[in-house]
Amino acid sequence: MANSELSKLKILFIYEYFRRELSAFGEDNSVSVNELIAYLEEKLGYVFERKSIYADISRINEYVSMTSELADSDSWITVEGKKYRKNEIKGELNIDEARLLVDAINTTEFVDTNLNKKIIEMFPRYFDENCRERALVPHDAKMSQKKILWLNSIRGAIERRESLKITYGYKLGNELAEKSEKIISPMALDWRNSCYYIIAIDNAAAEQLIKKGEALEGAMKHYRFDRVANVYCGSSKDYVDFPTKRTREAAIKRFIDISVSAFSGGIPIALPITIKGNNRKTILQAYNALASRLGQIPSIDDTKLDKGRLDLIFKTADVPTLYTGLFELATFDGVTIEIGNKAVRKRYAEYLKRAAGKLPEIAKA
Repeated sequence: MANSELSKLKILFIYEYFRRELSAFGEDNSVSVNELIAYLEEKLGYVFERKSIYADISRINEYVSMTSELADSDSWITVEGKKYRKNEIKGELNIDEARLLVDAINTTEFVDTNLNKKIIEMFPRYFDENCRERALVPHDAKMSQKKILWLNSIRGAIERRESLKITYGYKLGNELAEKSEKIISPMALDWRNSCYYIIAIDNAAAEQLIKKGEALEGAMKHYRFDRVANVYCGSSKDYVDFPTKRTREAAIKRFIDISVSAFSGGIPIALPITIKGNNRKTILQAYNALASRLGQIPSIDDTKLDKGRLDLIFKTADVPTLYTGLFELATFDGVTIEIGNKAVRKRYAEYLKRAAGKLPEIAKA
């Protein structure tokens, strides 16, 4: 068998198996000789002897040592007990870097390519069925090892559907103030504004909603990772989840798509807005300011734009950042707005009244 064509192919298939099917970065990622024999039988239709596989692994190690530089190891393929593992080659993408690339491409609107698919096909073990494309750990030299470990813990909790206890605070310079502990059920990690956000169910809020018979989606919140002071694993509290995977994924997608809700929980509402102005340019300037703050606006009626009117309908949540965007419209000369939701209109008026409460005294000073 030593000189047959199958024997020549065998060493290539073993090399390819270790290159593609195993990760150098997973703790439980190994293969036995019996599993390799079964793999080769499936691919080549022949049962090879164990001794020949041992010899091929030795030759592969010689080849890799001559052509590549290994990180912290003398051999690419090593054996532990009855299982073979592979070690890291310097310069290769690790699991976190590959996932970060996919995430970056996925959130870059101007990239029209199937590069994501190519990366996933190159590293199939990095993207198994339990892996979320957004549940990532960044390759960032500025991030401390402690925070990378926290992100790994969060990613693991997402995949295992486990609740976490986090210490969460408010940024004050380089410190965190007013810190408190929260029990959350993490659903995904989202990257935006150069920061990771934990998309999670607030367990305390969920408990109240369940008692009232209200929708669980109202307990979904974003937690900025740079405001997390600690992460505790193994919380004894139960993981709060949606009834099915489909409803969970739909809720996460809605939450991510609604940019205003990125800063607080809340059930989405449809909000009609009419922008009126002296001319097209002024109206478009105001609209672009609103769109840049609130994200994509799916319904736009510009049929009356020449007459000084632009009608919009967008989904949002009733949160303070919504009113920041609405107030910004008032900074454009000659622009007025009509809010087609009574509750939002009333609260907006209350905010304006509160903001202007001391203005007469300031003017007199």
